[in-house]
Amino acid sequence: MSAPKAPAKAPAKAPARSLSPKPSPSKNRPAAGASRPASRPLSAPAQRRSASGAKGPAGPSAVIGSTMGASSARKRTAPRMTPGRSLTSVASPRVSGAKAQKAPGARGGSGVLAVVAAPVALVRGVLERIPHPRIPGKMVAGAAAVLAIVAVVALVVINSALFTATNIIVNGSGHVSQETAEQLIEVPAGTTLLNVDEAAIASSLESNPWVRGVTVERQFPDTLIITPTEWEVSAIAYITASDVAWAISSDNKWISPISLTVTVDAEGNIVSEGASTAGAAGDAETGATGDDAGGDAATGGDASAGTSGDAATGDGTTDATADGATDGASADGTSGDATANTTTTDGSTTTTNPDGTQTLTGIAAAQAIARRDGAVLFTDIASDVEPVSGQEVTSEVILAGLEYARGFSSEFIAQIKEISLTSVEAISADLDSGVEVSLGAPEDIALKERVVTRLLEQEQGVTYINVRTPDNYSFRSAPDS
Repeated sequence: MSAPKAPAKAPAKAPARSLSPKPSPSKNRPAAGASRPASRPLSAPAQRRSASGAKGPAGPSAVIGSTMGASSARKRTAPRMTPGRSLTSVASPRVSGAKAQKAPGARGGSGVLAVVAAPVALVRGVLERIPHPRIPGKMVAGAAAVLAIVAVVALVVINSALFTATNIIVNGSGHVSQETAEQLIEVPAGTTLLNVDEAAIASSLESNPWVRGVTVERQFPDTLIITPTEWEVSAIAYITASDVAWAISSDNKWISPISLTVTVDAEGNIVSEGASTAGAAGDAETGATGDDAGGDAATGGDASAGTSGDAATGDGTTDATADGATDGASADGTSGDATANTTTTDGSTTTTNPDGTQTLTGIAAAQAIARRDGAVLFTDIASDVEPVSGQEVTSEVILAGLEYARGFSSEFIAQIKEISLTSVEAISADLDSGVEVSLGAPEDIALKERVVTRLLEQEQGVTYINVRTPDNYSFRSAPDS
């Protein structure tokens, strides 16, 4: 018999081929875009299809066939894959999507921000699509050149001698005489209507305690009009112990001492006012006394009195005069004719002059000034009150009185002769009609005014009204004669 042929060796060579069921992943992984080698392990679908087609163990030829079939299947399904996307990355968007859904709940409130951010992003996108005009560089340069020319022209005009202030008019005010204002103001030479330093003018005038500011008017081509503005007077505080009266502004500041010598006409209007105890109207600042400060002590030769107000300025204690005539002497310097009669009441004097005017001093003068300024006169001020010009009022009882001064109507204030400030709870007012009104603490001020006004209209002969508690007021009337 002949020896067996080589077919028995064929199965022995099969294991030498690259058909190992566990190849190395790094060596058998194909490069991107290259076909996979036939020796690559079967994919899971191919193995499942192979397993479903053969029930028993597959031989070498079956394995080769399965491998070729899997390769063909991969080639058919390869075009369905998106370039740059691997099979292992398919599940990644699902994981990140789940995290994104959990993020709003985890961070707490970011969902609201997302809702707000959506319309903001939409608006921004619309604005980015709107074309913005581009200004050529030549236009920008031209505009800059025009602005530079305008600035140069303006500078030349402002400092031009064409509008030099050669006619400067300085006005006075209620408590600042024209002479005093002219002495305080200094306008530098070469000042024009366009470069006048209003701040410097105001600063020079504000050295007078009555001046709050200044108004500057320009009348082209060369006239400048300067007028001081004063503090609004809310009350006059008469301090009996020192026989001095101070003006208080509407913002609770001490302004300045006032004159306690005034001359009034038959209707009670002030026709002249003597110098104040500290040189009000700027007299103290200019070094002028009551006699030479614009004629304040004896305006135009009219009647004047030299008692309390003049004594404080060092003018002496001259009795009242009328057109040069002393007390008891005639107007022409001889004895006989018209004389001035003087009466004294409650520390104040009233002198009746031959021309029908009256010269008032002390508290009577303070009452006349308060009536003229539409202010309230405070009396019975404690002796320990020490006013300082420009300083805030700190006295509790005076502050309470100022609340009444601001709370009462101007019509009612015109009826008040004075307000007594002995204490906060004991504040009272004396009316011109002789009625005493007990006010108490500054509460329900408007209601208290209405009660007093109604009582005076409805009742006759009322002498006293108590409105400390306006809802439970009381009053007294004079007995019928």
